[in-house]
Amino acid sequence: MKKFLLALACLALASPVLAAKAPRIPPHVAAGAPTTVTITSAPLTIVVGSDTSTQVYNSNVPGTGQFYPPDCAPGQTADNGIFASLGGITGSEGVVAVYGPDFNGHPCGSASNDYIPWTPVSMTPVTGTGTAVDPFTVVIVVDAGTTGLRLTETLTYVTGAPQFNASLVFTNVGNASVTWDTFHGSDLFLADNDSGFAVLQGTSAGGRGANSSCQQLQYVILFLTPTPADAWAGEGFGTVWDEISAGQLSNTIESSICQDNGAAVQWSGRTLAPGASLTIGTGVSFSGQAVPQGSDIPTLSTMGLAALVLALGLVGYFLASRSSA
Repeated sequence: MKKFLLALACLALASPVLAAKAPRIPPHVAAGAPTTVTITSAPLTIVVGSDTSTQVYNSNVPGTGQFYPPDCAPGQTADNGIFASLGGITGSEGVVAVYGPDFNGHPCGSASNDYIPWTPVSMTPVTGTGTAVDPFTVVIVVDAGTTGLRLTETLTYVTGAPQFNASLVFTNVGNASVTWDTFHGSDLFLADNDSGFAVLQGTSAGGRGANSSCQQLQYVILFLTPTPADAWAGEGFGTVWDEISAGQLSNTIESSICQDNGAAVQWSGRTLAPGASLTIGTGVSFSGQAVPQGSDIPTLSTMGLAALVLALGLVGYFLASRSSA
């Protein structure tokens, strides 16, 4: 018994201590909450907000949402979205003006920083049938206040795909040139766990899931960059939010640290003259399974299972025959 108790104590000391996250804004009733629509499909179900925020549920990794907060009510979005840092423009506290989702107005609460909310212009209902030639589509239009910068985001999803794609069309609807940086980022909640490891593939940053013992899983969330990013970050979620608030990601990928992580990518220094527009391609992928890296889970086809049952039956018959002889 003493050896058993000692073993338990050693396991407890070896296990990582994961502090519970204290949301900056707890769940609340929000009169001005973003309008949302939901793409209900498989394996992904995507809740899309009129402020560019989303929440994603993955039937391959069931349990909770893939962005923090993970336990939002149906039709609520989380700490994920598109941001724009306006060059040469400062907010009321003398810092860089960064426009982004209205996290303060999210009924599910938020653990992000406080950003200047996009001004909603319009959002379509879900259209399309989910096929490759007719994907599920939602179009969100927002303005960066009165700066003249307008974002038209077209989010698309094809049933069966492990990712959704987003086309970000920026237009200058003002009377003067505008320069800005674009960010796509989130507080990740990988495979029903608020801790994981940062990853970088090309210029796409994200996180790898971990179990409660911080063993790395096969599951990876990536912010996609079909338009190559100029900077990226995979760090503690608070550090990622601070870098977006400052208008510059650090190109830091903390791949060896198991932590409450976030990730973001950045496209820097775009400039538009009045009436001009440009497009940035992005998206988010949710690949792999919530099983440890290196683990191979064998699966049997129907024919394979039938063959196994038949073989076991023959073995049983042979053994029974021998015992009765």
